[in-house]
Amino acid sequence: MRKGKAELNFSAVVDDVKASPFVDLQSRLDELQDNGMTALTIRTVLFNKMLDMHSVPADHFLRKESAPSRLDDPKIIETLNDLGFYKQRKVVH
Repeated sequence: MRKGKAELNFSAVVDDVKASPFVDLQSRLDELQDNGMTALTIRTVLFNKMLDMHSVPADHFLRKESAPSRLDDPKIIETLNDLGFYKQRKVVH
């Protein structure tokens, strides 16, 4: 308990039979947070993954900026495209 309030655990709820991967993803995200990773850190990791998918070089100024508060903002993709970065079909590690 924190500050006298009970913590509630909510399981992921989906309304689509084909959405089982989202339930798995939500479980993994919950596990990351339970192990101490903050939502801000997760957002930063996802933002950098988005930059990877658009082949943004490691030394590009976008990688030094803080992650935007909304990763689904279409302006992010517009900015990437304006800078000449487009989503690649497959990321090779």
